[in-house]
Amino acid sequence: MLLTRLKSRLQVDDDSKDRKLIKSVLDIINPPANQPAESGSSAKQFNKDNRSNNPPKIVLHIDDDPDDREFVHDAIHAVDPSYIVIEASDGKSGIEFLKKAKSFGDLPCLIILDINMPGMNGFEIYNEIKKDEVLKTLPAVIFTTTEYFKGGQRQGIENLPVFIKPDKIQEFAACIQKILTHCKD
Repeated sequence: MLLTRLKSRLQVDDDSKDRKLIKSVLDIINPPANQPAESGSSAKQFNKDNRSNNPPKIVLHIDDDPDDREFVHDAIHAVDPSYIVIEASDGKSGIEFLKKAKSFGDLPCLIILDINMPGMNGFEIYNEIKKDEVLKTLPAVIFTTTEYFKGGQRQGIENLPVFIKPDKIQEFAACIQKILTHCKD
């Protein structure tokens, strides 16, 4: 796993050589007491949240399209800048992140899945998540442009909520606000 920081965005990619992903993310979210806080605005927000004893809410977004990941990240931060958005460009990276986050006890409050992706599609990722007793308790939603769902179908497998990616960028924040209502407290 490789952790990439893009304008306060955290992205995980598949790189089996780097096994420090979760530690890096967790150090950003909850810096050790003896470590000075990072100077970036996201780190300041993380530290502010931690001082108030309200751990930040983490959203895992799994989507192979970098533009969609950026739009979702920006829309989430427009709705509530205290969210931490972890981005994975494929199912393998997303599932590995979840397993490591589980071992540290810092699970996301929500998983946002695209359907059409190379390798594992969103439903296959969801089915893999459901095999784990802890991870299966995490809420997930589908956020897609898939034509099948544009006809009015709004639930996927196991009543998984489905949201259609808006055609207009102005509608992204409103759609994301609805998605975030599924976040587990």
